[in-house]
Amino acid sequence: MTKNIVRVVLIQLLFSLVLFVQGYWYWLLNFQLAFISSVLIIMGSFYSYRRMIIKRLESGEAGDDVLLEKLEDPHGLYEEEYDETPHEALDLKEVIKDERAKLKANKQSFKKTLKSTPALFSPLRFVPYLFLVLSFIGLNNNKILDVPAFLIGLGAGVLTAIFLGRHWISKAMK
Repeated sequence: MTKNIVRVVLIQLLFSLVLFVQGYWYWLLNFQLAFISSVLIIMGSFYSYRRMIIKRLESGEAGDDVLLEKLEDPHGLYEEEYDETPHEALDLKEVIKDERAKLKANKQSFKKTLKSTPALFSPLRFVPYLFLVLSFIGLNNNKILDVPAFLIGLGAGVLTAIFLGRHWISKAMK
């Protein structure tokens, strides 16, 4: 992991040096601010969700097998039970009531929603978003905002963070 981070930092320094020598310091500033903020946002998201999942697993709240079965076979094609009732004999009103009851039972409760909010409002995610917004506003107010450079920096940051995150997750799984 540290080798990959060192590689990314070296590539960034080389890229920065080339742009600075060429005299494109506005472009460089836009690119670097967007790059750093997007990497921090995504890595913070990875870390906070990973921490949330570890907490849930430690508390014994594992995933439902029913949910996994629904994802694997959403229409019940491979179920062992076979309903031999002819479709004409079923009462339409009863079928609709049963389906509505199933939909209400599957809705996520308020309690489950509250359990996932710590990952949403984690400082590891909030602070980088604040940095992104403030850097954009600062560049715009000083009339040095270069939108293409900013967007390219965001894209490069996202790709880098995804690469580092995948590597980080694969190391954590071992």
